[in-house]
Amino acid sequence: MERFFKNGRATIMRRTRSIIEFLLVLVSIASCSVMQIKRTQDLTERLVKSLYQKNGNAFYLSSTHASFSTVWTHTEDMVIVYRLQKGKRKQMLSFMEKGIVQFAKIDPEDIEKELYQKCALELDGDVFGFIIDVDGNMLSEDYAIDIQCMKQSQYESEFLGTIKKDIQEYKLWNIND
Repeated sequence: MERFFKNGRATIMRRTRSIIEFLLVLVSIASCSVMQIKRTQDLTERLVKSLYQKNGNAFYLSSTHASFSTVWTHTEDMVIVYRLQKGKRKQMLSFMEKGIVQFAKIDPEDIEKELYQKCALELDGDVFGFIIDVDGNMLSEDYAIDIQCMKQSQYESEFLGTIKKDIQEYKLWNIND
C-alpha cells in the first residue's frame, strides 16, 4: 500500500510539473505578443507625429489586438504609406497623386456622428485616427470603428469620402498583403 502512495504522489507531481511548464510557456508567448503590440503602437504614434510635423497631415489604421498598423500621409504630389508590423517598418510605398488634398474646416463631432451612425462604436478593436493641419490649427482625432465597415460605407462628408478612397485605392487595410 505504501508503494502505491509513493507512485501516486510521483504521478501527481509529474502532472503538476507538466501543467506548470505548459502555463509558463503560454504566459511567455502571450507576453511576447503583448510586447509586439505595444512596440507597434509606439512606433505608429511616433511615425504619425513625425509625418504631421513634416507634411501637416498623418492618418492611421490599427487594431488593439494586432501587432500591425498602417500609417499614411499626403505630400504635394504623392501619398506615402507605411505598413508596420511587430514594432518595425515592414514596408514603405509611395503613390503619385495629382495634388495635395486640401483639408477644409471639418467638424470632428459631425465626422464622429456620421461614422458611428454607419458603423457602431467598437471599444475593443479597430481604430482610425489622424492629425491634420486645418487653417494653422492642429486637429487630432481617434475613432474606435470597425475598419471593414468604414471602408464599405458611403459618406456625405468629403473628408470621410477621401479617407475611404485612400483605404480602398491604396489597399491600406489589406492585412494579408
